[in-house]
Amino acid sequence: MELVDNSSDEEKQIDKQYQLDREIRGSILEQAITIEGFVEDIIATHFCPDLERRYLLHSLIISTPHLGFPSKVKILKGLLRICYPDLLQNFPDVIDELDKVRRFRNRIAHSALDTTPEWLANKFTDRIRLVYYKDGRREQQVVTLDDIKEKQIAFSRLIPVLLDIWGEVGRRISAKRT
Repeated sequence: MELVDNSSDEEKQIDKQYQLDREIRGSILEQAITIEGFVEDIIATHFCPDLERRYLLHSLIISTPHLGFPSKVKILKGLLRICYPDLLQNFPDVIDELDKVRRFRNRIAHSALDTTPEWLANKFTDRIRLVYYKDGRREQQVVTLDDIKEKQIAFSRLIPVLLDIWGEVGRRISAKRT
């Protein structure tokens, strides 16, 4: 028995766009979640050298929906400026880069996939178009696989910087306890 695909051309194109959408957005959201996790860990390590208390701080405050990524970046910026100015001097672009991650993550996470007949007629296999609203207007942004590769490289460069900061904060906090 042979199965017959009764899907229309438009339905097939929508399905292809959704598959591409998952590939594009999924990879960026994965990296952004990892980056946000490192920011959380730096903050938690500074305030709670004790591991059990750190987990409690995470579960009750830091990793909740009440404290968003922008607030976490703002807290980290304050910590670096006040408590670790040398680290901010060593990594002067870290806050700007985190803001870029945050802005792009928000665009990716909070925009709708364009599945209008006009867009689908192009039959793109390497790009999606996101639809969002800004200042009372409907806006669109095309995101290609090449765009995502560039973002992934930029995001990947940020991870070792955050690891260095996290490690140094941990060393300094541990040294103060002894």
